[in-house]
Amino acid sequence: MNKTISLLFASAVILAPMLPFAQERLGTIVKLPGFSFKYSLETSASQSRIWSLWSDVENWNKFDTLLEYSYLVEGASFETGAIGYLKASGAPRTKFELIEVDQQSAFVERLKLPLYQAIDLQRYFEPGVNGVTTFTHEVNFKGVLSPLLYALLGGTFKRELRAVMDRLKTVAESEVLPIPN
Repeated sequence: MNKTISLLFASAVILAPMLPFAQERLGTIVKLPGFSFKYSLETSASQSRIWSLWSDVENWNKFDTLLEYSYLVEGASFETGAIGYLKASGAPRTKFELIEVDQQSAFVERLKLPLYQAIDLQRYFEPGVNGVTTFTHEVNFKGVLSPLLYALLGGTFKRELRAVMDRLKTVAESEVLPIPN
């Protein structure tokens, strides 16, 4: 009997840190290991519709209302290695690089910050059920100062992430025609 109780206690100690991940729900900010979190939503819009909005950099401000503008440098396509710039309200113009693009499926945008710091913004699709598309936006703070950046910017990113994703869902579900590139 004592062996069983010891085994249960050991299992609880090992599994306890994983409980927040096991309780993940759509529409909830989920803390990930390190200085990262994600937010997922379901939509009736197709995966290709969400992708067309994600890959149309010049129109990101259509669903991200904090952005004044965003663009890829002249002649760049939405592919790995492309460089672009964005300007959020009250923030300086920021350079970004598409460090990974898996067409129609996922991409990672890296915001380059001073002192070799970065914020990786990863967007991807997760398996959906019953014809529903599940899309996710992950935010990952990188670099030696990531604990400080997370403490300073994490709350703002979380608050705005919800608004941006909700707006993306609304735009995707309300528009039938693709946005011209």
